[in-house]
Amino acid sequence: DTDSPKEEPWETALKTTTVDMEVGEFRGHKVSVWDLLHSKYIPKENRKELLELYQAGELTLDQVKTVVSTIVTKAEAARAEQLANASSPRAESTVAEAEHAHLQED
Repeated sequence: DTDSPKEEPWETALKTTTVDMEVGEFRGHKVSVWDLLHSKYIPKENRKELLELYQAGELTLDQVKTVVSTIVTKAEAARAEQLANASSPRAESTVAEAEHAHLQED
């Protein structure tokens, strides 16, 4: 197909380099660095900056791979922690107990 624009070598490298991810929606899958870069975990500004640094030769493919997998892992860990805290009945009952004890003291 001659109409499609030629893919840049750096773009091909990002699409063919995969990472084993063990978090979130990627758990147990090999995911391309390209897909990680364009996932919900990487803010648009960060993606743009990483791509610019990579294209300029200031970051190696391995460095980009490490950065994006770290961001995804940390973001997913933070999300899991928020979910655990939000759905923890223990946290709510502790507050209720503290309020109850305070009322009894009065």
